[in-house]
Amino acid sequence: MTKFKLGSATFSRLVFSSAIALVVFLSAGQAKAQNGTKLDAPVSKPAPTRAPAPPSAMKASILHKAETGYYILQSQGLKAFQCTVQPNWSQIVTDPDQLAAVRNVEFTAVIDPSGGVQVTPFQPDGSAVDPSLNQIVGGLQQTVTGFFQTWNSMVLSPMFSADTDEQLVYSSQADGYHFSQKSSATSVEIVLTKDALMTSMKVTTQSSVIAMQPAYIATDKGLLLTSMDSVIDSGKQKVNFQIQYQNVEGFDVPAMAAYQVTLPDQTVSIDMSFSAYQIVKQ
Repeated sequence: MTKFKLGSATFSRLVFSSAIALVVFLSAGQAKAQNGTKLDAPVSKPAPTRAPAPPSAMKASILHKAETGYYILQSQGLKAFQCTVQPNWSQIVTDPDQLAAVRNVEFTAVIDPSGGVQVTPFQPDGSAVDPSLNQIVGGLQQTVTGFFQTWNSMVLSPMFSADTDEQLVYSSQADGYHFSQKSSATSVEIVLTKDALMTSMKVTTQSSVIAMQPAYIATDKGLLLTSMDSVIDSGKQKVNFQIQYQNVEGFDVPAMAAYQVTLPDQTVSIDMSFSAYQIVKQ
């Protein structure tokens, strides 16, 4: 049975991979340094003679609507893919010698059918990456991995499932539908509008609280993720990424991702471009 993908352990890992990797990388001294369209629709009121749907049926209905309302690549026929990722090293490496050594380093990202990510650095000319750059390259490798882990969970395959989960708590509130799931160490909360548009997520762990706001554009095949704002520990750190897309063999896949990380003493930006896609269809 397909599980609800916002499982606490899984989702906290995705969030930390994407939002924290670059923050940790920058804080360690390796570098110095869109609003979504509101797509809510009026909710039709039930006929006066009908009783409200029971909570379990309502929950399944909402999750099904959410599952089918988003642009999901695997639902469009894509199975897996590979691409090349080119970071703009000059945005984060200020030392001229280091920049000259790392400027040509790129990454191969291989995404398997289950959403697993394998990111490998390489030099286009076939030469080995200088071992003295391992810490710098490793920081960006984590960031690329984190980006795809988060993006995969929201665009490659459905985040939602109509399958019920006993641990998934549902309630209808004034601002929309609320879902939550808790474990011993982590809790996840998500809010959907009455039209099943996801507006916010919050992950609480023993050490951090991360509040996220995704944004989407409407396509003829569903809502497509275009950005994510993450606020960590009440604003101590902020991470935003925005995505531009390109069409490859009929599929909308990333063309560029722009990260902006706000730390207490600096704000750092980094752009990554995506090319050389190899698509595997179902």
